[in-house]
Amino acid sequence: MNRVGDPSMFEFHKIWTEQCEAALVIEFEFGAEKALGYLVGEKLVAFVQASDGDPLFAGELPLFIAEIKRIFEQEEIRKYLESVKRLGPLGHVLDDEDHDYWVAEGIVQEGPTSWAEDMLVIERIRGLLLD
Repeated sequence: MNRVGDPSMFEFHKIWTEQCEAALVIEFEFGAEKALGYLVGEKLVAFVQASDGDPLFAGELPLFIAEIKRIFEQEEIRKYLESVKRLGPLGHVLDDEDHDYWVAEGIVQEGPTSWAEDMLVIERIRGLLLD
């Protein structure tokens, strides 16, 4: 088990900080929506899900949330959360046509259960990110 002061804790902490830095680059090159898709729709979703079963993730979650709120305006976050269509790595990469193709070909598996899970995660994230 990792303990505070353990070198692996530093690396663990560094993961989300690097993701936030990457989001700044994405925002500069592609805009806030793409950056939020990456940081919130992919990285934060995974982090929130992991925090349910891992106290190390749970302990870092407030710091990650605070950094996202520092980087993005509340209105940008709100707009993203109101318009998000899909979560995960492909959620912000595929357009609707490509997504539909991938689903039809069986490359992407989704259905009512995954949609409900996504909605629950988005609502939880909404509560964490929006004042």
